[in-house]
Amino acid sequence: MIWTGERARQQRLLVAAVYRAAAGVPCERRAAIAGGLPGADKAAALDRAGLDRARYFTVSIDAILDRMAAAGLIPQSNGQSPLERAGPVHAEAQYLAKRVLLRALMDGRNLILDISLASWRAAEAWTYALRFADYEITAVFADIGVDDAVRRADEARQRGEEEFRRGHGHGGRVIPAAAIRALASPAAAAAGNRIRWAVGARSAGAIGGTVGSGVFPGSAVTSMLTAYREGRFSLDDLSLEFRARRWPRIPDVCPPELEPAREAIDDPEPYVPGSFDDVVLAYDLGWLSDADFDVLAVAAEGLPGA
Repeated sequence: MIWTGERARQQRLLVAAVYRAAAGVPCERRAAIAGGLPGADKAAALDRAGLDRARYFTVSIDAILDRMAAAGLIPQSNGQSPLERAGPVHAEAQYLAKRVLLRALMDGRNLILDISLASWRAAEAWTYALRFADYEITAVFADIGVDDAVRRADEARQRGEEEFRRGHGHGGRVIPAAAIRALASPAAAAAGNRIRWAVGARSAGAIGGTVGSGVFPGSAVTSMLTAYREGRFSLDDLSLEFRARRWPRIPDVCPPELEPAREAIDDPEPYVPGSFDDVVLAYDLGWLSDADFDVLAVAAEGLPGA
């Protein structure tokens, strides 16, 4: 989906607001991927791996959803808190998490990806992106029993709802027990295996590695956008190129075999180099105005290969 109009403006403001919190984080090109079921103690797993979490910018779907609630981007419904009705915007939060991560990769900002690590599509895409951007990667897995995960998710929802009734926060998110149990299936282990394959195992508890030039994103689309930014392309030139281009599709974050777990998968949407993702990144970086973005979105959307 290519977002345009007022929703695109709101998303851009939210991405900028979220990323401002990273201003004091070092740009040392270090990343930690912390995976686990809802309620797993990922902070403890990161501490055991020897990471100083104060030196990292943490991105999570829960934090994005909370920002969306604060910005009024979750549909209104009488009698429910914003996060209690966050289900319909869960996929949008995964998309916005991708945008925040891309901003961070452009700067080489230290990152913690607080995710489910269940979608092999997301794991593969983000491991590749981090390696291409010359990041040193560590991955940790926080273990928790599925019954405990279900219980802790419900307790977190109840705490959020109680706080909301007292006038604080945005409520508690509903993560269905059936989705959490599906997330604990053997199919979800494929994501961790993809990371081991892409980076290389170093120990039973943590893995790490780096490769790449540090030039990110480095696609043909970015080259065209740079030419426009520098005045070597007009907007008409760029539109013509976009209309002729065969745009790669962005895969669904949820693989078919994990469809029952969809509502519990808190992985960012996959990033595809050379896709419209690179145009959105340029928009978030301020290379494109609102009007520019709308023109290019229309040029790219609904055409052969789009």
